[in-house]
Amino acid sequence: MRVHPAIAALRSDRAPQRIAQATMKQACDTWRQKHDVAQALEQFRQFGAGAKLEDCPALDEVFTGQGRAESMMRSLAQQFCKALAESPLGHPPFRHGFEGRASTLLLAKSGRAQLMLQAREPGSYEFPGATFSDALRYDATLAGKASAHILRIRGVQDRVHFVEERVTLRPGARLGFDCSNETMLVHDVSQRLVTLRLLQCAEEPRPGREYCRKTGKLLHQSAGSLATSRREMMVAMLGRMQRREAVPIMAAMVHSEGDESLRWQCLRECLALDSEAGFEALSAVAASETDPLGDPARALRTQLIEDHPQFAKVEGQQCRV
Repeated sequence: MRVHPAIAALRSDRAPQRIAQATMKQACDTWRQKHDVAQALEQFRQFGAGAKLEDCPALDEVFTGQGRAESMMRSLAQQFCKALAESPLGHPPFRHGFEGRASTLLLAKSGRAQLMLQAREPGSYEFPGATFSDALRYDATLAGKASAHILRIRGVQDRVHFVEERVTLRPGARLGFDCSNETMLVHDVSQRLVTLRLLQCAEEPRPGREYCRKTGKLLHQSAGSLATSRREMMVAMLGRMQRREAVPIMAAMVHSEGDESLRWQCLRECLALDSEAGFEALSAVAASETDPLGDPARALRTQLIEDHPQFAKVEGQQCRV
């Protein structure tokens, strides 16, 4: 296998790699210390602590005014282009992602807020589903051209209908969304679309929801916070490990007032590890008229009794007790 001399040099001596990364970090620090950037990032930390965008005038200007977002990203590009010219194998110190046609740089994260630079390649995009989350989102279009639809949902939790608004995205476009009932789907990109995006998650986010574009039916729910996702993974791992001693703790979590998706995961694992204890927890949730999980719990209990009649005996024993 042919190895480029520059790569071979890095493999034999790590000093150039450390120097390259120091150059990248210096470029980032220099950018963040620029007056307009430092001012916006200071208020970004306030925004991450829960402040409203209108109470952060320098940050608000980036996403509602003209020129400030472009100036910040121009200075970012200047700093890193210079650094990469000196150290072409260096990596900008930002978390990044690329999935073939869309890329993201996480420029800053503080508390409940994230600041991202995103690019979407030219082409057509299909969206069989539309996802909504408990967050606020602000977009500043920096470059490119695309057509999109803003979707707003109406209706009950498990089935909705969409009100659609067609928009054209060009440099200078500024948009804001309440992501709990609004989203934007970019269908056709004629020129690479570059967007600066600001997100603020709710303090106690509700589960994310994905709906079918054609029917409005709820397709999927996911935890609204990373902390809840971690707990769900822990519960699932205990289930896969067949840790029956964890059942009482899981059952207690089912009866707690925590995140609905976490409670439902605990209920599923209880049923898998100890069907009697799990069915008892399920019946308790199904008996509640105020529990948000009451309807799906009643549907699951009915299905279990139909598919496995022995659960009717367990229910009868519970009633006698």
